[in-house]
Amino acid sequence: MKNLILIFATILIFTSCEKEPYGQYHTAPEEISANDPNGGFIYNGTLPTNTSVNNLVGTKWLLTKYVSAFATDFPNDTIDFVSPNTYTINSGAVRTYQLSSLPLSTNYELSLYYFFPFGGSHYSGEVGATFIGDGEINNAEFQDIQNSSSTIRAWFVKLL
Repeated sequence: MKNLILIFATILIFTSCEKEPYGQYHTAPEEISANDPNGGFIYNGTLPTNTSVNNLVGTKWLLTKYVSAFATDFPNDTIDFVSPNTYTINSGAVRTYQLSSLPLSTNYELSLYYFFPFGGSHYSGEVGATFIGDGEINNAEFQDIQNSSSTIRAWFVKLL
C-alpha cells in the first residue's frame, strides 16, 4: 500500500498542471502616463458631441399610429423635412421643427410645432440616436410643450 501511495504521489508531481507562459494568449493592458492630461481617454473621457445632428433634411416620414388619452388613431400623415427647421405635412402646410441633442444622452429631442395630427399644438419627444438610419420611431412619447400633462405616443416610419 505504501508503494502505491508513493507511485501515485510521483505521478501527481510530474503530471500536475503547468502554467501558461504569459503573453502567448494574454496582452498586458496599456500603461497610461501620469502626465497625460486626458488620462488616456479620447475626448477627455466624454462622449463626443455632434454639432450637426440634423440629418432629417430631405427625408419623408409617415405617421402610422398615435395613442392619446382619448383614442388610438392611424392617420397616415406624411411629414417632409424640407430644411434644417421646417417641414411640410401632407405636401401642404409649412411648419417649423427642431432636432437637438439631449445633454448627458445619446438621444435627440424632436420638437414639432403646430403639428395638427396631434391637435395643432407644439409637441416634443425623445427619439433614439439612430432613428434616422433605422428609419423608424416606435412608441415615442411626445409631450405638449405648453401642457406637460398632455402626452401622445407615436409611431413613424421613414419613406425616403
